[in-house]
Amino acid sequence: MLIRRSEDPDLYKEAYEEAQRIIRISDEIRISVETVEKEAEIISENEEPSGDKLTSSKLAQKLGVKTNELIEQLVKSGYLEARDGKNYITTKGKDAGGEFRMSPKHGPYFLWPEAFRP
Repeated sequence: MLIRRSEDPDLYKEAYEEAQRIIRISDEIRISVETVEKEAEIISENEEPSGDKLTSSKLAQKLGVKTNELIEQLVKSGYLEARDGKNYITTKGKDAGGEFRMSPKHGPYFLWPEAFRP
């Protein structure tokens, strides 16, 4: 589609503003995904879980998937519940051996049995 500013300035302005909005939104999504993945990596490197439990990041690494992909699987399978942009462990997740933990330095994270498979 070709829109010329000289021929239709209003349409040109609307198309330009929409393109800028799409770019801004895609940048915000990319940044938030990168932030979540980076935080998960920091937690997995700095937190030593007790016993035979792994952080979501370490479990994802063991399963050969990205952390955010594992979290999505856990939500779809009912081990976690997404509410208000945050994930919460469900009864099913607890029954499977999952735990919620809070790191004073890095915030919330989940632990899963080493043999756990969603």
